[in-house]
Formats: sequence, structure tokens, C-alpha cells
Amino acid sequence: MTNNYLYIDFDDKTDDSTHQAKFKVSKTSKIEHLINQKDYEKALTHIDKILENDKDFSNWNLKGIILNNLKEYEKSIECFDNALSLCDCQEIRLNKAKCLYDFSKVTFFPEGNYDKSLILIDDALDILPESEDPSEFYFLKAEILEGMENLVEAQKAYLMAYNEFDRLKELENQIDYLNNTSDILIIIAGTGFYNFTPKSGIVVDLIRDLENEHDPDAIAVFFNEKIAGYVANSDYTLIEEVKSASDIKKSINENQKAEILFDFLGEYTVARLI
Repeated sequence: MTNNYLYIDFDDKTDDSTHQAKFKVSKTSKIEHLINQKDYEKALTHIDKILENDKDFSNWNLKGIILNNLKEYEKSIECFDNALSLCDCQEIRLNKAKCLYDFSKVTFFPEGNYDKSLILIDDALDILPESEDPSEFYFLKAEILEGMENLVEAQKAYLMAYNEFDRLKELENQIDYLNNTSDILIIIAGTGFYNFTPKSGIVVDLIRDLENEHDPDAIAVFFNEKIAGYVANSDYTLIEEVKSASDIKKSINENQKAEILFDFLGEYTVARLI
């Protein structure tokens, strides 16, 4: 291993005498100064010279930081991997996680490569030390998933970002119910238009609206003899696990009722036929 220090002369002239002192200064501290001054190109030149003879983990880590600032993310990640192979420590893991985050962010926007961006942010979350706050990472993941129109996973990521763990557990229970129940489920749409506030446990009446000029399969939802909405019957008001009005129109009876179960994703009022 080579000597990574510079010796700087200092002249102290007092009266007619001259005194020269030498101070030992780390070469990498000069590079850190260049990084602080945002002179990344010069910092890269210096760290490359050091790495020719001294492939210490700290030097690889420093080069990774420089390359990340130069937006050369793939090369930066390689440097952090080299550093981690020599010293698997929290600081280097954090630096790599931040680089993966930055790489994911530009891959998501403006590049629009959602699949690659999602892989990168997941890799960042995997390596991020447990002592660090992952909120910003989950928020970016949520935005990516939203861009991919994966609303369920996006909502999970948002809840993780905001530390809403009780709501996350509730959402996971709802998803488990939707995927495994034998109940016939529907979505009640248009409740806001009819000034109806749906709440869990409320029982409503379902009545076919045979005179509806917009939808011959329309099923109206009534509560206390007032219309409260309609059984969802279009793609943008449905989710995969429920039946549409067209699906159930022939099977409902004259006194058909439904029980409101829960609000799903803040957008869908889920009910079951009873």
C-alpha cells in the first residue's frame, strides 16, 4: 500500500530567521474538498491516480460518490460493489442505496422506463441500512407503481412512505378477503352524486332500473327509500374481484339486498350480496 499523504511546506519568517514546518495532509481530504467544491472531474482524476496503487475500500467508496455526482450511475454502483466486497459497512450501503435511488429517479422520469426504475428502487430498499428512514424511497416506488397503473401496490408503498402501518395491515386484509371470499361482491358507484355516505355495515336495496336510457342493465342502489348510487357496470368503476351489474342482473331477486363492507383504495365502495 502506498503513502496517501501530501507534505505541505509552511514558511514562518520572523525577524531575519526562516522556519519551515511540514504538515501531513491526507490526499483523500483534498479530493473531499474538490467534491465539496463540486469539482467532480478533477476529483475523479485524483482518485483514479490513488486507485492505481491503493485499492482500499475507502477509495472505491469515494470514487463511487464522485461518479454518482457525475450521474454515471452504473459505474458508481460498480465502485460501491468493489468497496462492499472489501468492507461491508453501513456507510457504503447507504451510499449505494442513494445512488440506486438517483438512478431510479432519472430512469422513471424523464426516461419513462418504469420496469427498470422499479428494479432499481427495490434494489435500493434491499440494501438501505435499517437505521435509515426509507420514506423517500417508498414514495418514489409508489410514484413508479402509479405510473405503471398498479394502484394496489402503489397504495401499499404510499402507506409505507407515510408510516401508516395500521392502514397497510387493513389494506392487506381487504386484499386477502377479495382474493379468497366466496361472497358475490359488487361496487357501489356514484354515491357522492347522490349525497350518500357509505359506511361499513349499512344494508342497501338493489332494484333493477329497467327504464334507464343509458344502461339497460342498470341496477339502482337505495337506502332508506332514497337512491344512493348504482351498481358499477363500466370498466373504470370496477375492480377484478367484483361482479358488474350486467353479471348479476339475472340472478338478483325482487328484494335483493347488499351489505357495504369497506372503502377500497379510497375509490371503490365494496359491498356483498346478502
